[in-house]
Amino acid sequence: MRKMIGALVLIGCGVLPFGCKKDEQPPPQQPIYPAYPQPTTQPVPTAATAAPTVAPAPTVAPVPTTAATLSTPSPMALPCTADANCLTHRCNTAVGKCAWPCQADTDCNPGNRCMGGACIPGTQ
Repeated sequence: MRKMIGALVLIGCGVLPFGCKKDEQPPPQQPIYPAYPQPTTQPVPTAATAAPTVAPAPTVAPVPTTAATLSTPSPMALPCTADANCLTHRCNTAVGKCAWPCQADTDCNPGNRCMGGACIPGTQ
């Protein structure tokens, strides 16, 4: 039995060094980002070619809001700078707060009506 174990140890020691691979070099790193083509130069417009003109954007007149027609907001009303900040309510810009709770339909943005202190979407 001892001879068998000794023989296995000698065989194992002889095979073991040949069973492992040598350390290989890692593959070369590829660039993370692909190379982009260089931009080409665009022809400069001359007097013969007219540059396109862009029409000015139409302006939308803001809805006039006067602080005199809006009710005095509650101390707990949200701060605002425009009607869009108040959702369905209007912004009392003189006070810097939303006209909440509403007292009349004038405290609500167009399309909404005052009901029980809250501006709700109006029915059509």
